[in-house]
Amino acid sequence: MRVGAYVDGLNLYYGGRHLCGRSTPGWRWLDITKLVELLISRNNTWISQQALVHRIVYCTALIGGIPDAQASQRQKTYLAALEAESQVVVELGNFINRKVKGPDLSTGDIHTLQVPEEKGSDVNVASHLLIDLHTDKIDAAVLITNDSDLRLPAQHARKHLPLGTVNPRGKPTTQALRGQPEDGTGNHWWYSLTANDFRSCQFPKAVGEYQKPANW
Repeated sequence: MRVGAYVDGLNLYYGGRHLCGRSTPGWRWLDITKLVELLISRNNTWISQQALVHRIVYCTALIGGIPDAQASQRQKTYLAALEAESQVVVELGNFINRKVKGPDLSTGDIHTLQVPEEKGSDVNVASHLLIDLHTDKIDAAVLITNDSDLRLPAQHARKHLPLGTVNPRGKPTTQALRGQPEDGTGNHWWYSLTANDFRSCQFPKAVGEYQKPANW
């Protein structure tokens, strides 16, 4: 059974930061293939059908314009390490600056601020999932996100193949992504990641020519 995994990268990152701690090392250098294999191994029905990771699409956006000038390079190193595995595809969205008004904490004056907002990852996740489903590239799918905007793609996918839905934040899965195991084709499951899932699925310090960033 060919399994495709479709990952909202920023949703996954913020989930790991919430579970493991922002300043804590040992969770960012995440081997997505190893994580998906771990998730599959916990489902006896999928294992009995010889489920194997066939394709992973990791959707994110390149960061920029933030105080930590080296953060962009660390991200690029990580994305390159992911793509060193032949079954992984990185799909990039983008950030836009959204104008918001807020008070200056010292003076109370109202200022207009530029707040970066990520765009495209949810659309890219949904597009790759549905394209792969309808072009017979996969027999089952794992969706890693807790974004309620993916409600319709998830519901549609369950009509055609088994779907595992993974919440990266360790909290209850949003109602929009819930369903019943027997919906559509059946054999669906839901799971919320733990800090140990992140920590136990790390790359080695070097992935080919790419080195784990310091303090990661």
